[in-house]
Parts: sequence; C-alpha cells; structure tokens
Amino acid sequence: MDTIQIPCPKCGSELKLRDRSLLGRRGKCPKCAHAFILEEPDEVQLELAEPEPTAAGTAARWVPDEGTPAPATTRPQTAPAVAPRVQDSKPQTVAPQSPAAPALGFALQGLEELAANEGPAARLKALKKRNAKNRVIGMALGAVAMVAVGGVAFFALNNAPATTKGGADAVAKQDKDKHHDDAADGASNGDGTPASDSIYAKAGNPTKGQPIELKFIPFGTQIAINLRPAELWKKESQGEEVRFCLTAPAAFLEATLQDLFKRKPEQIEEALICLIPGAQGSKPDIAAVIHLVEEAKKSQLLEDFGGSRMDDFGHPVYVTDERAYLIHDAKTIAVGPKSQAAEMVQAIKAQNPAADGIDELLPMTDRDRHLTFVFVPRSLRLHANYWFAGADGKPTAVAPFVHRFCDWLGDEVESAVWSFHLGEKVFYSDMLLRNMVGVTATRFARDTQKKLNEFPHELLSTVQMMNPREVGKRKVIGRLPVMSDAFTMATMVSNGSRHVRLITPLPERAAPNLALGTLLAWDESTRTDFTKKSPTKSAPSDGVKLPDLIADRLKLKIDIDFRRTPLQEAFAYISGEIKTTIDIDGDALKFGGYTKNMTQDMKLDAQPVKTAIAKILKNYQDPIRPEKQMVIVVDEAKKLILVTTQASCDKLKLTPFDVSK
Repeated sequence: MDTIQIPCPKCGSELKLRDRSLLGRRGKCPKCAHAFILEEPDEVQLELAEPEPTAAGTAARWVPDEGTPAPATTRPQTAPAVAPRVQDSKPQTVAPQSPAAPALGFALQGLEELAANEGPAARLKALKKRNAKNRVIGMALGAVAMVAVGGVAFFALNNAPATTKGGADAVAKQDKDKHHDDAADGASNGDGTPASDSIYAKAGNPTKGQPIELKFIPFGTQIAINLRPAELWKKESQGEEVRFCLTAPAAFLEATLQDLFKRKPEQIEEALICLIPGAQGSKPDIAAVIHLVEEAKKSQLLEDFGGSRMDDFGHPVYVTDERAYLIHDAKTIAVGPKSQAAEMVQAIKAQNPAADGIDELLPMTDRDRHLTFVFVPRSLRLHANYWFAGADGKPTAVAPFVHRFCDWLGDEVESAVWSFHLGEKVFYSDMLLRNMVGVTATRFARDTQKKLNEFPHELLSTVQMMNPREVGKRKVIGRLPVMSDAFTMATMVSNGSRHVRLITPLPERAAPNLALGTLLAWDESTRTDFTKKSPTKSAPSDGVKLPDLIADRLKLKIDIDFRRTPLQEAFAYISGEIKTTIDIDGDALKFGGYTKNMTQDMKLDAQPVKTAIAKILKNYQDPIRPEKQMVIVVDEAKKLILVTTQASCDKLKLTPFDVSK
C-alpha cells in the first residue's frame, strides 16, 4: 500500500500514514506533538486570501465516529456539492463533475421574481432545483432562534400565574469543574480524545464556558432557554441588531424577565428559563434562575418580591400565592412554582433529573453562548397547540411553526440543543441532536446531513410561492434561499455514540440577515396558499428582452450595493440580474487560496455588469503568481459563466473572458 504523507498543520512536518483506513481519525505530529485529524493532503485547509478569514467549511462534511474509516472522496467542481453518501465501513470515491455543471446556489433562472420592479437587491435569486411545494417556511434553519426566544418567553409571559409579591432565599452559583468539551457522550477519535474536539478545532469554538446545569430547577424540565441578556441588550452590539430584527420575540422575553424578577435585561448577566410540562392540554410549570450583573440589596429584593418566609424545606423560601423565590446571594435569584419549592431547595446541592436525554446533552453545552435552546421535540409537538394559544384558546401562528420545525428534525431525535453566539467577526451556530435508542449514530448522522443538503431546495420551493406586497419584505425574503445555501455549505457534521453535532461558523452579518429573513418569511407564510402551483416566468418580469449573447448581457447596466456580501451571494445577485447561470468552481478557488465566503464591498449606480465583475476579480490578482488569479469563462453554448482561476483554465484549456475591455 502506498504511503500517504500528511503535513502537520502546525509545523509542516510530514506524517507518514501507511494505512488509508486511518484517514478521518486523530493523529499526532511526531515533531511538535500537535494533534489533528488525518486527511488527504488535498483536503488541507489553505490560508485564505481575505485579510480577516472566517472559519467555515466548503460543504457539510462528514467527521466519522470512532472505528469508522473516512471515505476517500474527490470534491466535485460545483458548489455547493451534495456530500457523498458514506457507508458504515466501505469508502467510496465520487467522480468529479464537469465544471460547467450549474451549482445549486447560482442556477437562478427558475426563481420567481420576488421583487420585479423594486430595485436590484429585491431580485437577488437563489437555487435552481425544485422540490416539494407544500413545505412552509417553518423549517428554515436559524429560525429556531425565534422559537427559543419568542416561544418560551411568549408562554411565560402570557400563561404564567398572576404577578404577586414574594420573597427569596438561596440560589447557589453554577460552577462545574469538568469542561463541556470533554463530555462527548462517550465518543472519541480513536485515541481517547472526544470527537467534539476535532470539530471544535476546525470551527474555532468562540467560547469556553462551563456547561449549563439545572440547579434550583424542579424535576422534569423538557424545554429550557439559557441566554445572556446584558450582552444581548448592550447598545450598539450584535445582539441589539438581532433584537431589532426580532422585535416581537425580544419584547416577549424582556416582559418575561420583568414579570418574573422585576429586572430589565441589561441588569441580568445570565438567565435560565425552564418549562416543565404537565398533562396534555394543561399549562406547564415555569422555573427560572438569573445571575445579576451587579449585586442587589436584599432589602430591595424582598420589597420587589414580597411573600412570606417558609423554613419547612431546610432552607429559607419566600412564597407568594403561586410562586416560590430563593435568594442565594446578592446576585443569584431563582423562582419556581410554589408547589415545587421543596424540589428547588433539593436542587441546590443535587441537580434534579430532566427528561428524554437532556441530562446527557447538558455536559456538552456552554453557558457563555449568547443563546442556548434545550428541548425535547416530542414535547414541543405534543403541547404546541396549547402552549402557543391566544386569548381565545386557539393556536397562534407560532404553533404550526413549531410543528414544522419538529417535522424537519424527524422522529429519531430524542432531545436537542441549539446554541448561537454573536461574535464581532463570526456568527456561530452549534446544534446537538441525540438519537433515539436503536438508531445507529452513523446512519443518524448521514440522514441528518442529507436533510441539511436538501434543505435549500425545499426552502426555494416555499419562497417561490410567496408574493410579499411590501418592497422591503420582497428584498429580504428573496435573499433567504441563498443565505440558507451558505449556511448549509458552512456546516460541519460529526457524531458521537448517541448524538450528532452540526457546527456552522459564518460571517457576523449572517446573524441579523437570517433572523430578519426568517421572521418575515414565516410571517408571509401565514398568508400564503401552499396548495397552489408555484408560479414560473420564462421572461424577465420587467418585460425587457435580454440580449442572446452573454457578452452583450455583460454590457447591461445594473445597480449594486454590496456590504460585506459573501462572494457567492454577490455572483448570485449578478446572475439574477442578467438571467444567466453563474457557476463557481469551488476546487479551483480553494487551490488558489480563495473561498466563496470572501466578503465584497461595492456600490455602483447604473454601471455595466462587466465593470462590477472586473472590480471583484481585481481583488484577487497575484502579479507574482498569475496562475492563481481569479478569472471568469463565458460559455455561450451553455449560457454559463464560470468563476475559476487562471491555473484551472490552463489545465482545462479554457479561455478567460476579458472584462476590462
């Protein structure tokens, strides 16, 4: 067997691998002792040409569990590529596709004109392939953030017992010695290290906090949200921008904290809100713990909560008509149902059990994340119509949203955790899915990855059927399929013995864009009849006949306003304007040191399309190594524009199109 030489990503020393079945496992450099995942040399991450790169994958990639060899694959030349189906023990090789094959994110000619005459940004298209027409927007990735904030807060605000005054006593400060990265549910890379370490190393874990614990929470939590209000409500922060995009859920959450603790979000460093379900059709119990930014006077807390002191449980508890309060110290307060005060006190030293695998996932969480949503899909599905009901008792629009998100997860998910962190440069999503007993982790991971790859197609089918009236909504909703495509491509997938992990690092601009796009699309879905056929148009909606030759279409004048727009979205917008498929050769760009996420900043008014493309390509010229410069190739026969590099053109004997003339 031929020896594979794998360079160490830290010192560059060659590690000789004689057994190809070890690819995908964790190895250690013989020189510097740096531990890293053993991959084919052509899979080594290149240094990005962008000044401030964001860690992101080029596709949803498989990271095998212990004992499963990684498949040796050749990356297709279109993007995003649908990941090859991986067998449990037999590696497969996927033959490269022709570079002329249209990529999912840029084959836009079939997309409904959502913003026909409403300005250029409104006509940003996405995705060619069409799937089921009756999937509503509730499956949108990133949308669970709104369910987490809006759903739990909505219930707590509208269904909690009437506010009465009470007192409080003790809440112990959460502190766990074992770091969550070391608790990978028994999974490892073959050398005893947790499987999650490798995916964290690739994605660049933004936080190193302690795991979430259910201290001071009664028995039976099935839905929980952990968040950091002071950071999210900080002025001129990423959190503030996202809140402005999700105004209603943010208002619900703010009112909930005020109702439970008489405190504004800016005063609360960390909050944990839990729902404990009862019988179907009944309201769940609510329990919560907060940690204040600054110490509060106990006299002030007693005045805020009131209530009568009880010493029946071995620890002072202040009770009102419906609630019980604990004050552990001047910064830590807990509240729960009066009937479960004894369980709250018991949970000061020993955490009460949760349900359906939540206890097994919590050690892998991180309290420092801005938002973490812990839930049991079965409970959400069972109680959604009752928990998310209006004053008339009928389900609100939140209920179908929750149902469809649970449908997307499927019946094989026992419990789940989805966390988000809003960094200055990176928006970070981390999802943990625990599979049911009897479902193998490897198959569960493959099925999850398949659903992830299919999602942008399904979302496109949904968006095509919408017809927003407002100009602003048209613009934002029209961008959602492309944004979900970028989300899918950046997601890395790994699995442990009883869980699958999906980590997605994206540019920081993705957070408000996904939040606003999802909220508006969900709202529009409540007014859309999905039983009708998706409308199609063979000609441009503005009635202008386009030239037959692509070279002439590149002379058309368009308006452009790119603000930290990823390269793939920039070309997607141009593709929609000239009704011409633009394909990005992901492999060629990778070997040139480029990625599809490199951001573009440009503003042009009524300028030829080729002028805009020339400005983009100008950023990726290398006078020392001209073979690495980015170019485009125009294929008039296939009505296709290929974004590639000079080196790829030389290899495939293609002629670059000169956009400077």
